[in-house]
Amino acid sequence: MANKKHNSDSYKLGPYKGSSQNGGRKIYVTKYKDKDGKWHTTSENKARADYEKSHGKVGKGKEVDHKDNNKNNDSKKNLRVISKSENVSKENKRRTKKK
Repeated sequence: MANKKHNSDSYKLGPYKGSSQNGGRKIYVTKYKDKDGKWHTTSENKARADYEKSHGKVGKGKEVDHKDNNKNNDSKKNLRVISKSENVSKENKRRTKKK
């Protein structure tokens, strides 16, 4: 069952399993109404949203990383902020070990 935070101008759904475009990472979907009454839909990465809820905004050029490389483990202790280049380097090392 989806989690809804509902008021007259917006509501949040999810988490949902992401698509192949985002590597299957879980997402939240938010629907909101603009000042002209038109509805819009956006999505956000669940791990990032959960981290920001607990620790505040993640800076530009930074990413939320799963320490144990398990994208399904969104526990607070498993999430940390690192630079995009650090995250790419970490992922390249992980992929090299798989071969």
